[in-house]
Amino acid sequence: MSAYDNPSQAQTGTALKELQGRWFDMQKAVAKGNGNASTTTDVARSDSADVQRTTGLREGLSLIQRLPAGAREQLFDQFLASVSAQFNGTITVSQPLSDDLRQRNIDIFYKYIEYENSRNYDGMASLFHPTEFRSKTYFGNDPISPEAHNRMLRGLFRSFPDWFMVINEIISADNEAVVGLITGRGTQYEEFAGRPPRDHQIAIPTLHSIKVNRDGLIIEHRHINPFEDIFANQIMAPLTEDIMAVRAQQGFDSSMAQKAYDVAVAAGANEDKLSELRALIELKRRQCQVLLKGTLRRCAMIAPVGEIYCEHHQKHGYGIDGLE
Repeated sequence: MSAYDNPSQAQTGTALKELQGRWFDMQKAVAKGNGNASTTTDVARSDSADVQRTTGLREGLSLIQRLPAGAREQLFDQFLASVSAQFNGTITVSQPLSDDLRQRNIDIFYKYIEYENSRNYDGMASLFHPTEFRSKTYFGNDPISPEAHNRMLRGLFRSFPDWFMVINEIISADNEAVVGLITGRGTQYEEFAGRPPRDHQIAIPTLHSIKVNRDGLIIEHRHINPFEDIFANQIMAPLTEDIMAVRAQQGFDSSMAQKAYDVAVAAGANEDKLSELRALIELKRRQCQVLLKGTLRRCAMIAPVGEIYCEHHQKHGYGIDGLE
């Protein structure tokens, strides 16, 4: 029996075509009503395909329902990542939110701000990972010594001795990261980032964020630099993923350089080219971990092996005497 001979089947097939926007199949059904025998066969064949697709869908849903709960959730996460244009070749499945980890990270965030306000440099250093800490706002994508971050703060507090921050709101917090709205207040007593001293206190809103590893150590800190004039920036870095980090490193994108190296290895590049790129990456990892007082950009000089500062900034510069 054809779909034409069974009105209820024909109606279901037509409704499905309309739902799917298959107007070209619906036109065939109309043509059949004019006595064209071939269109009857086309409609029947199309309706048969609809039934097969529906049966396949039901079987697929049945298979999904038989999966263990964890596997089913992972499959849904993969689908959501794909349709939201977030799929980049690897699947990252979010872990269930842990209230304990979330609160732990919020406590670390408050502790960090407390240590800054009290100028407790040893306390701050204890919160940072000793070898994998990144201060992206000022130093870029490569790990730095916690001491370099503290030296940067000493330079800030030299210019703003009364600098004090208040956490206004925890905007977001999860198992790995915390973002907070903060207001910083202080009076500028020395030249800072090319600005002469002021005789009044300023108040600046900013966003701070930290990432914390499973051991409870901060592995990344960044914030919106409240002292930066975005219209004065000369480094636009159109191809980079993290403009702030590239500006901090005077235009060098260490993250992109590492990706380029990995791609070259995968493509089978000759050893001479690989060696050249590897040497550049290793050299830039020794970039001096001091900010220049006039620009708050990282010094472009290379530190001696085993040191974190270039020869000049081992004794002078931002965070010590301000002499560049």
